[in-house]
Amino acid sequence: MKTHLFFILISLAAEPRYGTAIQDDVRSLSDGSVRLWPATLYGSLEELVRVGWIEEVADDDRPDGGSGRERFYRLTGGGRTALEAESARLDSMVRLARARLTPQGLSV
Repeated sequence: MKTHLFFILISLAAEPRYGTAIQDDVRSLSDGSVRLWPATLYGSLEELVRVGWIEEVADDDRPDGGSGRERFYRLTGGGRTALEAESARLDSMVRLARARLTPQGLSV
């Protein structure tokens, strides 16, 4: 999974958000290493909707916040499953790397 998609899913796992709130949260979560420019952000949101990992929140279901014109998105069950699977894959890779980097006889 591409890094920026992973961070968007993490952002939406906490709560529904609109575009610039996602953008700001991703920058904060990644300590500034992932910056979502508008074309990347909105293209990624469209892609995630298309694959069914996020959905747009209906107007009558929108959380408070924003000016009222924003489009809010939330994680779907499929998105949560994809995020959990990618997290497990990354965790497995990190454990493998740490095991290889740890001198013999020392525990991780």
